[in-house]
Amino acid sequence: MTADPGFRKYFLNTGWMFGQKFLRLIAGVFVSAYVTRYLGPAQYGSLIYAISLVGLLTGISFLGLDDILQREIVNEPKKLKTLMGSAFVMRLISAGIIYGGFAIAVQSEQTDPVTRKLILIIGLGMVLQAFGIIQYFFQAKVWSKFTVASQIIALVVVSVFRIVLVLNEAPLVWFAWSQTLDYGILAIGLVGYYSKNVSSLFKWRFDLSVATGLLKTSWPLIFSSLAITLYMRFDQLMVKWMLGNVAAGHYGVAVRLSEMWNFIPVAVCSSLFPALINSRGTSLKLYTDRLQNLYDLIVGMGLSIAIAMTFLSGPIVSILFGEEFAPGANILSLYIWSGVFTFMGVANEKWIILENLQKFRMICLLIAGIMNIVLTYLFVKLIGLEGAAVATLVSYAFANYLFLLLIPKGRTTFIMLTRSLNPFRLITRLRRL
Repeated sequence: MTADPGFRKYFLNTGWMFGQKFLRLIAGVFVSAYVTRYLGPAQYGSLIYAISLVGLLTGISFLGLDDILQREIVNEPKKLKTLMGSAFVMRLISAGIIYGGFAIAVQSEQTDPVTRKLILIIGLGMVLQAFGIIQYFFQAKVWSKFTVASQIIALVVVSVFRIVLVLNEAPLVWFAWSQTLDYGILAIGLVGYYSKNVSSLFKWRFDLSVATGLLKTSWPLIFSSLAITLYMRFDQLMVKWMLGNVAAGHYGVAVRLSEMWNFIPVAVCSSLFPALINSRGTSLKLYTDRLQNLYDLIVGMGLSIAIAMTFLSGPIVSILFGEEFAPGANILSLYIWSGVFTFMGVANEKWIILENLQKFRMICLLIAGIMNIVLTYLFVKLIGLEGAAVATLVSYAFANYLFLLLIPKGRTTFIMLTRSLNPFRLITRLRRL
């Protein structure tokens, strides 16, 4: 079966996103390693703790609008100004409310002053990320080059800034500011490209009925976002609470080296999502073929990365971060396999949106989030730091793969994903693109 021309067109657009993310990967790994070596396990553990804690609520502030908004822009182009305006206002308000509550709560938390300051600074990024809705317009129009240009500018500026901080032996709090600076520069870039190539943001209009309609569709995804952060971030918080900052630093390095590959399914799936939307309304066979193409590609790449990183985990951690972080190698060799199921989940999320299975997905993710918390506590008590990685692997497998067996419509998709676990299918698909 050959790849259809329409799919190939959308796949070529992925090159823009993939290229930028690969550049961010290269710069991010080396700059991150440089910064991490400077900070050491304890300070790096504190920074990762603050980032993870803020991350628990950042997903909620998105209101589950990302894929829903992209779908509506494709299906209802005449409503662009009200769709963008309504989504922006909702995200800005939600981020402001959550950050305000966060600021009040963190003052009463029994943590040291430095950690509180880190949390408040990084939390500002939630508000700035409201402008991120612009990139979903660019994705819907298959104009990823504008998003890519904004992200590259942010990458270069922030990377240089972090290197300067290390050279000047800056205190930890400045590295928190660099995290927020990244979101600020990206927001400026997106606004600039949108204003120049589409129209002014001042032409956006808030419409209560449009906002209500979006929320009616997206509300299950709000809880899904919370559940995702529970099983993707809570293990890092628990490691810090149970084992301290040094262990959190070791664990954070393994998580960083595993999650740095997550740009691949996000870039590919975001670019190909419009192709899936269009094919679903055209031909069931075309729609199914495109889904299988996507699963083969995404899962095959996930397996390739997991196998390579398993054997190279020791040298990679030692070379990049130094012997201080050597305990992170064993964690990485386990944690990296959760990435295979993360890749599955990113691809499968598009199918879930198109099939309107958000409510069921929400329930499954909440179960997975609770599962990760319970298993992390038990496994850390039983086998130590590696137990957190095992708990994450089990919960990811359930959330992104095994849950499909629980619904009749999902069993066909489960078979498609299982078929994609054959690594040789990736080679076959790439030859046909």
